[in-house]
Amino acid sequence: METRLWTVARFPVGSWTTGGRPEDSDYEFSEVYQIPAESREKATKKAQAVRSRLKKKGLPFPTQKEPYREDFK
Repeated sequence: METRLWTVARFPVGSWTTGGRPEDSDYEFSEVYQIPAESREKATKKAQAVRSRLKKKGLPFPTQKEPYREDFK
């Protein structure tokens, strides 16, 4: 399967979604991650892992204005 760059967002209520562009108005109050992965499910799992690491380190979560971007190789 081919790796592609996914936009993954976590809404304030805690639900996760994939697809769209980071600047979509739907993501205005969401955490936004751009994750390279082979599928939506894998991208969501990776974003959840990133969020967990940020939370453990006490770092701020990404926003629509400053999304988390993982290198796409």
